[in-house]
Amino acid sequence: MSKSQQEMNDFVTSQRNTECFKGQPLAGKRVIDISTVVAGPYAAALLGDAGAEVIKIENPAVPDALRSWGTISETGIEPYYAVVGRNKLPISINLKSEKGVQLFLELIKQADVLIENVRVGVMTKLGISHATLLEINPGLVIGKISGYGMNGPHAKQPGFGTLAEAYSGYTYLNGHPNGSPTSPPIALADMTAGVHLAYAVGLALPQAERGIKGGTVVDVSLYEPLFGYHGGEFVSYHQTGEVPQPIGNELRAAAPRNNFKTKDGKWIALSCSSQKPWEALAIQMGQEELIYEPRFLTNNDRIKPENRMILNEVIQGWLLGITEEEALELFRREGITAGPIMSMQDIDEDEHYKERGSFVSVEDPATGIDLKMPNVSFRIGEDTTKIRFPGLPHSSANEVIFKDMLGLGCDEIKKLHDLKVV
Repeated sequence: MSKSQQEMNDFVTSQRNTECFKGQPLAGKRVIDISTVVAGPYAAALLGDAGAEVIKIENPAVPDALRSWGTISETGIEPYYAVVGRNKLPISINLKSEKGVQLFLELIKQADVLIENVRVGVMTKLGISHATLLEINPGLVIGKISGYGMNGPHAKQPGFGTLAEAYSGYTYLNGHPNGSPTSPPIALADMTAGVHLAYAVGLALPQAERGIKGGTVVDVSLYEPLFGYHGGEFVSYHQTGEVPQPIGNELRAAAPRNNFKTKDGKWIALSCSSQKPWEALAIQMGQEELIYEPRFLTNNDRIKPENRMILNEVIQGWLLGITEEEALELFRREGITAGPIMSMQDIDEDEHYKERGSFVSVEDPATGIDLKMPNVSFRIGEDTTKIRFPGLPHSSANEVIFKDMLGLGCDEIKKLHDLKVV
Protein backbone atom coordinates (compact mmCIF):
# COMPACT_ATOMS: atom_id res chain seq x y z
CA MET A 1 0.00 0.00 0.00
CA SER A 2 1.46 3.37 -1.03
CA LYS A 3 2.26 5.82 1.77
CA SER A 4 0.96 9.38 1.86
CA GLN A 5 3.25 12.33 1.10
CA GLN A 6 3.16 13.33 4.76
CA GLU A 7 4.31 9.85 5.75
CA MET A 8 7.13 10.11 3.20
CA ASN A 9 8.05 13.55 4.57
CA ASP A 10 8.24 12.12 8.08
CA PHE A 11 10.45 9.30 6.85
CA VAL A 12 12.80 11.63 4.95
CA THR A 13 13.05 13.91 7.99
CA SER A 14 13.93 10.94 10.20
CA GLN A 15 16.68 9.90 7.81
CA ARG A 16 18.34 13.33 8.00
CA ASN A 17 18.83 12.97 11.75
CA THR A 18 22.53 12.94 12.63
CA GLU A 19 22.00 9.78 14.68
CA CYS A 20 21.47 7.89 11.41
CA PHE A 21 25.09 8.56 10.43
CA LYS A 22 26.74 8.15 13.83
CA GLY A 23 30.09 6.33 13.63
CA GLN A 24 30.19 6.22 9.84
CA PRO A 25 33.36 7.37 8.04
CA LEU A 26 31.63 9.99 5.87
CA ALA A 27 29.20 11.30 8.48
CA GLY A 28 28.76 15.05 8.03
CA LYS A 29 29.54 14.97 4.30
CA ARG A 30 26.86 15.84 1.76
CA VAL A 31 26.73 14.57 -1.82
CA ILE A 32 24.63 16.07 -4.60
CA ASP A 33 23.99 13.43 -7.28
CA ILE A 34 22.73 14.68 -10.65
CA SER A 35 23.98 11.64 -12.55
CA THR A 36 21.67 9.10 -14.17
CA VAL A 37 21.41 5.37 -14.87
CA VAL A 38 24.23 3.37 -13.21
CA ALA A 39 27.85 4.57 -13.12
CA GLY A 40 27.59 7.92 -11.34
CA PRO A 41 24.60 6.88 -9.24
CA TYR A 42 26.46 3.76 -8.09
CA ALA A 43 29.40 5.90 -6.95
CA ALA A 44 27.00 8.12 -5.00
CA ALA A 45 25.36 5.04 -3.48
CA LEU A 46 28.71 3.80 -2.21
CA LEU A 47 29.40 7.17 -0.59
CA GLY A 48 25.94 6.99 1.00
CA ASP A 49 26.70 3.52 2.34
CA ALA A 50 29.62 5.09 4.22
CA GLY A 51 27.49 7.77 5.87
CA ALA A 52 27.35 10.69 3.44
CA GLU A 53 23.96 12.35 3.04
CA VAL A 54 23.11 11.91 -0.64
CA ILE A 55 20.59 14.17 -2.36
CA LYS A 56 19.54 12.80 -5.73
CA ILE A 57 18.38 15.40 -8.28
CA GLU A 58 16.23 14.32 -11.23
CA ASN A 59 14.39 16.18 -13.96
CA PRO A 60 10.79 16.87 -12.83
CA ALA A 61 9.35 15.52 -16.09
CA VAL A 62 11.90 12.83 -16.97
CA PRO A 63 12.90 10.54 -14.07
CA ASP A 64 16.18 8.67 -14.09
CA ALA A 65 15.93 5.99 -16.80
CA LEU A 66 17.08 3.37 -14.30
CA ARG A 67 13.66 3.57 -12.67
CA SER A 68 12.15 1.88 -15.73
CA TRP A 69 14.56 -1.06 -15.79
CA GLY A 70 12.39 -4.12 -15.14
CA THR A 71 9.73 -2.54 -12.93
CA ILE A 72 7.72 -5.22 -11.10
CA SER A 73 4.20 -4.60 -12.43
CA GLU A 74 2.37 -6.15 -9.46
CA THR A 75 4.04 -3.97 -6.82
CA GLY A 76 5.57 -1.04 -8.70
CA ILE A 77 8.96 -1.90 -7.21
CA GLU A 78 11.86 -0.66 -9.36
CA PRO A 79 14.46 -3.38 -8.60
CA TYR A 80 17.52 -1.76 -10.16
CA TYR A 81 16.74 1.69 -8.82
CA ALA A 82 15.94 0.19 -5.41
CA VAL A 83 19.57 -0.95 -5.21
CA VAL A 84 21.43 1.93 -6.91
CA GLY A 85 19.13 4.60 -5.44
CA ARG A 86 19.59 3.36 -1.88
CA ASN A 87 20.30 5.81 0.94
CA LYS A 88 19.40 8.76 -1.33
CA LEU A 89 16.86 11.55 -0.85
CA PRO A 90 15.34 12.23 -4.29
CA ILE A 91 14.33 15.73 -5.33
CA SER A 92 13.49 17.22 -8.71
CA ILE A 93 14.92 20.37 -10.31
CA ASN A 94 14.72 21.50 -13.91
CA LEU A 95 18.33 22.54 -14.59
CA LYS A 96 17.31 24.01 -17.93
CA SER A 97 15.36 26.76 -16.16
CA GLU A 98 16.96 29.85 -14.67
CA LYS A 99 15.22 29.38 -11.33
CA GLY A 100 16.17 25.72 -11.28
CA VAL A 101 19.83 26.65 -11.70
CA GLN A 102 19.52 29.11 -8.81
CA LEU A 103 18.11 26.39 -6.56
CA PHE A 104 20.85 24.01 -7.63
CA LEU A 105 23.61 26.52 -6.87
CA GLU A 106 22.19 27.14 -3.40
CA LEU A 107 22.42 23.40 -2.74
CA ILE A 108 25.98 23.31 -4.11
CA LYS A 109 27.01 25.88 -1.51
CA GLN A 110 26.01 23.37 1.16
CA ALA A 111 27.63 20.31 -0.42
CA ASP A 112 30.96 18.52 -0.22
CA VAL A 113 30.65 16.43 -3.38
CA LEU A 114 28.88 16.67 -6.72
CA ILE A 115 28.50 13.55 -8.85
CA GLU A 116 27.62 14.23 -12.50
CA ASN A 117 27.71 12.32 -15.78
CA VAL A 118 26.28 14.74 -18.32
CA ARG A 119 28.02 14.89 -21.70
CA VAL A 120 31.22 16.95 -21.70
CA GLY A 121 30.38 20.61 -22.33
CA VAL A 122 26.72 20.44 -21.28
CA MET A 123 27.35 21.75 -17.75
CA THR A 124 28.92 24.87 -19.25
CA LYS A 125 25.90 25.39 -21.53
CA LEU A 126 23.61 25.19 -18.50
CA GLY A 127 25.61 27.90 -16.75
CA ILE A 128 26.96 25.53 -14.09
CA SER A 129 30.47 24.81 -15.38
CA HIS A 130 32.98 23.21 -13.07
CA ALA A 131 34.77 26.54 -12.78
CA THR A 132 31.56 28.27 -11.73
CA LEU A 133 30.80 25.61 -9.12
CA LEU A 134 34.30 25.76 -7.66
CA GLU A 135 34.07 29.55 -7.47
CA ILE A 136 30.82 29.27 -5.52
CA ASN A 137 32.15 26.46 -3.33
CA PRO A 138 35.99 26.27 -3.33
CA GLY A 139 35.84 23.05 -1.29
CA LEU A 140 33.63 21.10 -3.70
CA VAL A 141 34.87 17.74 -4.99
CA ILE A 142 33.31 17.22 -8.42
CA GLY A 143 33.13 13.59 -9.49
CA LYS A 144 32.78 13.59 -13.27
CA ILE A 145 32.06 10.35 -15.09
CA SER A 146 31.73 10.11 -18.87
CA GLY A 147 32.10 7.58 -21.65
CA TYR A 148 35.59 8.56 -22.78
CA GLY A 149 36.89 11.06 -20.22
CA MET A 150 37.12 14.83 -20.44
CA ASN A 151 39.86 15.03 -23.07
CA GLY A 152 40.79 13.23 -26.28
CA PRO A 153 39.10 12.85 -29.68
CA HIS A 154 36.04 11.05 -28.27
CA ALA A 155 35.55 13.29 -25.20
CA LYS A 156 32.28 14.82 -26.42
CA GLN A 157 30.81 11.55 -27.67
CA PRO A 158 27.92 10.07 -25.67
CA GLY A 159 28.95 7.11 -23.56
CA PHE A 160 27.12 4.02 -22.41
CA GLY A 161 28.33 0.99 -20.50
CA THR A 162 27.86 -1.43 -23.38
CA LEU A 163 29.97 0.79 -25.63
CA ALA A 164 32.63 1.16 -22.94
CA GLU A 165 32.85 -2.62 -22.47
CA ALA A 166 33.41 -2.95 -26.21
CA TYR A 167 35.92 -0.07 -26.35
CA SER A 168 37.89 -1.38 -23.34
CA GLY A 169 38.71 -4.70 -25.02
CA TYR A 170 36.47 -6.64 -22.66
CA THR A 171 33.79 -7.63 -25.17
CA TYR A 172 36.40 -8.81 -27.68
CA LEU A 173 38.02 -11.14 -25.16
CA ASN A 174 34.81 -12.22 -23.45
CA GLY A 175 33.65 -15.02 -25.69
CA HIS A 176 34.48 -18.50 -26.94
CA PRO A 177 36.93 -19.30 -29.75
CA ASN A 178 35.22 -18.92 -33.14
CA GLY A 179 32.18 -17.40 -31.40
CA SER A 180 30.86 -13.85 -31.38
CA PRO A 181 32.15 -11.16 -28.98
CA THR A 182 30.06 -11.32 -25.81
CA SER A 183 28.83 -8.44 -23.66
CA PRO A 184 28.33 -9.08 -19.92
CA PRO A 185 24.79 -9.66 -18.59
CA ILE A 186 25.17 -6.83 -16.07
CA ALA A 187 26.17 -3.15 -16.20
CA LEU A 188 29.80 -4.12 -15.66
CA ALA A 189 31.56 -1.05 -17.06
CA ASP A 190 29.18 1.28 -15.22
CA MET A 191 29.52 -0.37 -11.83
CA THR A 192 33.28 -0.77 -12.19
CA ALA A 193 33.66 2.90 -13.09
CA GLY A 194 31.35 3.80 -10.20
CA VAL A 195 33.60 2.00 -7.73
CA HIS A 196 36.65 3.82 -9.13
CA LEU A 197 34.87 7.18 -8.92
CA ALA A 198 33.81 6.61 -5.30
CA TYR A 199 37.40 5.59 -4.46
CA ALA A 200 38.87 8.70 -6.12
CA VAL A 201 36.34 11.01 -4.46
CA GLY A 202 37.21 9.41 -1.12
CA LEU A 203 40.89 10.21 -1.76
CA ALA A 204 40.08 13.84 -2.60
CA LEU A 205 37.79 14.54 0.36
CA PRO A 206 40.42 14.78 3.14
CA GLN A 207 42.09 17.71 1.35
CA ALA A 208 38.79 19.55 0.85
CA GLU A 209 36.90 21.84 3.23
CA ARG A 210 33.37 22.83 2.26
CA GLY A 211 33.17 26.43 1.02
CA ILE A 212 36.82 27.12 1.81
CA LYS A 213 39.50 25.13 0.00
CA GLY A 214 40.64 21.90 -1.62
CA GLY A 215 37.95 21.50 -4.25
CA THR A 216 38.89 19.60 -7.38
CA VAL A 217 37.54 17.69 -10.37
CA VAL A 218 37.81 13.90 -10.47
CA ASP A 219 37.70 12.68 -14.08
CA VAL A 220 36.72 9.02 -14.63
CA SER A 221 35.83 7.43 -17.97
CA LEU A 222 33.65 4.37 -18.35
CA TYR A 223 36.19 2.42 -20.39
CA GLU A 224 39.50 2.94 -18.53
CA PRO A 225 38.75 0.98 -15.34
CA LEU A 226 37.89 -2.12 -17.42
CA PHE A 227 40.85 -1.53 -19.73
CA GLY A 228 43.05 -1.42 -16.62
CA TYR A 229 41.81 -4.90 -15.70
CA HIS A 230 43.33 -6.11 -18.99
CA GLY A 231 46.77 -4.74 -18.14
CA GLY A 232 48.51 -8.10 -18.31
CA GLU A 233 47.00 -8.88 -21.70
CA PHE A 234 48.04 -5.48 -23.06
CA VAL A 235 51.63 -5.80 -21.82
CA SER A 236 51.80 -9.33 -23.21
CA TYR A 237 50.59 -8.11 -26.60
CA HIS A 238 53.21 -5.37 -26.69
CA GLN A 239 55.98 -7.77 -25.74
CA THR A 240 55.05 -10.57 -28.14
CA GLY A 241 53.03 -8.98 -30.92
CA GLU A 242 50.38 -11.68 -30.44
CA VAL A 243 46.84 -10.34 -30.17
CA PRO A 244 45.03 -12.10 -27.27
CA GLN A 245 42.00 -14.01 -28.49
CA PRO A 246 38.78 -15.13 -26.77
CA ILE A 247 39.32 -18.27 -24.76
CA GLY A 248 35.90 -19.02 -23.28
CA ASN A 249 35.87 -19.80 -19.57
CA GLU A 250 39.63 -20.17 -19.41
CA LEU A 251 42.36 -17.70 -18.51
CA ARG A 252 45.18 -17.32 -20.99
CA ALA A 253 47.79 -16.95 -18.25
CA ALA A 254 46.62 -19.73 -15.90
CA ALA A 255 45.76 -23.42 -16.22
CA PRO A 256 43.82 -25.46 -15.41
CA ARG A 257 40.98 -22.97 -15.15
CA ASN A 258 37.53 -23.72 -16.55
CA ASN A 259 33.92 -24.59 -15.76
CA PHE A 260 33.15 -28.30 -15.64
CA LYS A 261 29.98 -30.40 -15.56
CA THR A 262 29.38 -33.05 -12.89
CA LYS A 263 27.61 -36.40 -13.04
CA ASP A 264 24.32 -34.90 -11.84
CA GLY A 265 24.31 -32.09 -14.42
CA LYS A 266 25.58 -29.35 -12.08
CA TRP A 267 28.48 -27.04 -12.90
CA ILE A 268 31.68 -26.30 -10.99
CA ALA A 269 34.22 -23.50 -11.45
CA LEU A 270 37.79 -24.73 -11.04
CA SER A 271 41.02 -22.73 -10.92
CA CYS A 272 44.10 -24.73 -9.98
CA SER A 273 46.97 -22.88 -11.63
CA SER A 274 48.84 -22.57 -8.31
CA GLN A 275 51.11 -25.56 -7.86
CA LYS A 276 49.80 -27.01 -4.61
CA PRO A 277 46.09 -27.13 -5.64
CA TRP A 278 47.09 -28.47 -9.06
CA GLU A 279 49.08 -31.31 -7.53
CA ALA A 280 46.25 -32.11 -5.07
CA LEU A 281 43.81 -32.24 -7.99
CA ALA A 282 46.01 -34.57 -10.02
CA ILE A 283 46.34 -36.93 -7.04
CA GLN A 284 42.57 -36.99 -6.40
CA MET A 285 41.91 -37.71 -10.06
CA GLY A 286 44.24 -40.73 -9.80
CA GLN A 287 46.60 -39.03 -12.27
CA GLU A 288 49.58 -38.29 -10.02
CA GLU A 289 51.95 -38.92 -12.92
CA LEU A 290 50.71 -35.69 -14.54
CA ILE A 291 52.51 -33.72 -11.83
CA TYR A 292 55.87 -34.88 -13.20
CA GLU A 293 54.92 -34.80 -16.87
CA PRO A 294 57.01 -32.03 -18.59
CA ARG A 295 53.90 -30.68 -20.35
CA PHE A 296 52.23 -29.98 -17.00
CA LEU A 297 55.19 -29.35 -14.71
CA THR A 298 54.60 -25.61 -14.16
CA ASN A 299 51.81 -23.16 -14.90
CA ASN A 300 53.80 -21.79 -17.85
CA ASP A 301 53.88 -25.33 -19.27
CA ARG A 302 50.20 -25.96 -18.61
CA ILE A 303 48.96 -22.77 -20.33
CA LYS A 304 50.18 -23.84 -23.76
CA PRO A 305 47.03 -24.39 -25.88
CA GLU A 306 47.67 -28.04 -26.65
CA ASN A 307 48.43 -28.80 -22.99
CA ARG A 308 45.44 -27.00 -21.53
CA MET A 309 43.21 -28.87 -23.98
CA ILE A 310 44.43 -32.19 -22.65
CA LEU A 311 43.91 -31.09 -19.04
CA ASN A 312 40.37 -29.90 -19.79
CA GLU A 313 39.50 -33.31 -21.22
CA VAL A 314 41.05 -35.18 -18.28
CA ILE A 315 39.32 -33.04 -15.63
CA GLN A 316 35.96 -33.09 -17.39
CA GLY A 317 36.08 -36.86 -17.82
CA TRP A 318 36.80 -37.31 -14.13
CA LEU A 319 34.08 -34.91 -12.90
CA LEU A 320 31.44 -36.60 -15.05
CA GLY A 321 31.94 -39.63 -12.82
CA ILE A 322 31.02 -37.88 -9.53
CA THR A 323 28.22 -35.62 -8.29
CA GLU A 324 28.55 -31.96 -7.41
CA GLU A 325 28.17 -32.72 -3.71
CA GLU A 326 30.89 -35.38 -3.83
CA ALA A 327 33.21 -33.08 -5.77
CA LEU A 328 32.74 -30.10 -3.47
CA GLU A 329 33.29 -32.21 -0.35
CA LEU A 330 36.51 -33.58 -1.83
CA PHE A 331 37.70 -30.11 -2.89
CA ARG A 332 37.10 -28.68 0.58
CA ARG A 333 38.86 -31.58 2.25
CA GLU A 334 41.91 -31.51 0.00
CA GLY A 335 42.29 -27.74 -0.39
CA ILE A 336 41.52 -27.79 -4.11
CA THR A 337 40.44 -24.39 -5.40
CA ALA A 338 37.05 -25.07 -6.97
CA GLY A 339 33.49 -24.20 -6.09
CA PRO A 340 29.84 -24.21 -7.17
CA ILE A 341 28.38 -22.00 -9.89
CA MET A 342 25.48 -20.29 -8.17
CA SER A 343 22.12 -19.06 -9.47
CA MET A 344 20.19 -16.28 -7.73
CA GLN A 345 18.07 -18.99 -6.08
CA ASP A 346 21.18 -20.82 -4.87
CA ILE A 347 22.51 -17.58 -3.39
CA ASP A 348 19.23 -16.82 -1.63
CA GLU A 349 19.34 -20.22 0.10
CA ASP A 350 23.08 -20.32 0.86
CA GLU A 351 24.11 -20.52 4.52
CA HIS A 352 27.40 -18.64 4.09
CA TYR A 353 25.64 -15.69 2.44
CA LYS A 354 23.18 -15.67 5.33
CA GLU A 355 25.69 -15.94 8.16
CA ARG A 356 28.09 -13.37 6.73
CA GLY A 357 25.25 -10.95 6.03
CA SER A 358 25.95 -10.73 2.31
CA PHE A 359 22.37 -9.65 1.73
CA VAL A 360 20.11 -7.48 3.82
CA SER A 361 16.35 -6.97 4.06
CA VAL A 362 15.14 -3.38 4.13
CA GLU A 363 11.59 -2.06 4.07
CA ASP A 364 10.56 0.09 1.14
CA PRO A 365 9.03 3.05 3.01
CA ALA A 366 6.79 3.93 0.06
CA THR A 367 5.02 0.55 -0.08
CA GLY A 368 5.87 -1.25 3.16
CA ILE A 369 7.31 -4.15 1.14
CA ASP A 370 10.46 -5.85 2.46
CA LEU A 371 13.21 -5.94 -0.15
CA LYS A 372 16.14 -8.33 0.08
CA MET A 373 19.23 -6.95 -1.70
CA PRO A 374 23.02 -7.29 -1.67
CA ASN A 375 24.55 -5.71 1.42
CA VAL A 376 27.48 -3.29 1.41
CA SER A 377 30.35 -5.40 0.10
CA PHE A 378 33.02 -4.29 2.58
CA ARG A 379 33.23 -3.92 6.33
CA ILE A 380 35.19 -1.35 8.35
CA GLY A 381 34.99 -2.31 11.98
CA GLU A 382 31.42 -2.75 13.15
CA ASP A 383 28.33 -1.10 11.71
CA THR A 384 30.18 1.71 9.90
CA THR A 385 28.59 1.03 6.53
CA LYS A 386 24.91 0.27 6.04
CA ILE A 387 21.95 0.29 3.69
CA ARG A 388 19.30 2.25 5.59
CA PHE A 389 16.58 2.25 2.93
CA PRO A 390 16.12 1.39 -0.77
CA GLY A 391 15.62 3.86 -3.60
CA LEU A 392 12.69 6.20 -2.91
CA PRO A 393 10.02 7.46 -5.33
CA HIS A 394 10.81 10.28 -7.74
CA SER A 395 10.84 13.75 -6.04
CA SER A 396 9.58 12.28 -2.76
CA ALA A 397 12.04 14.40 -0.70
CA ASN A 398 11.18 17.72 -2.36
CA GLU A 399 9.22 19.28 0.49
CA VAL A 400 11.70 18.35 3.22
CA ILE A 401 14.89 19.29 1.35
CA PHE A 402 13.55 22.54 -0.11
CA LYS A 403 12.26 23.56 3.31
CA ASP A 404 15.25 22.46 5.39
CA MET A 405 18.07 23.50 3.07
CA LEU A 406 16.60 26.34 1.01
CA GLY A 407 14.06 27.77 3.45
CA LEU A 408 11.15 27.48 1.02
CA GLY A 409 7.58 27.33 2.25
CA CYS A 410 4.83 25.05 0.97
CA ASP A 411 3.30 27.80 -1.18
CA GLU A 412 6.65 28.58 -2.79
CA ILE A 413 7.29 24.91 -3.53
CA LYS A 414 3.83 24.56 -5.07
CA LYS A 415 4.44 27.59 -7.26
CA LEU A 416 7.77 26.17 -8.45
CA HIS A 417 6.03 22.89 -9.19
CA ASP A 418 3.33 24.64 -11.19
CA LEU A 419 6.04 26.45 -13.18
CA LYS A 420 7.70 23.07 -13.83
CA VAL A 421 10.87 24.17 -12.06
CA VAL A 422 10.65 21.30 -9.55
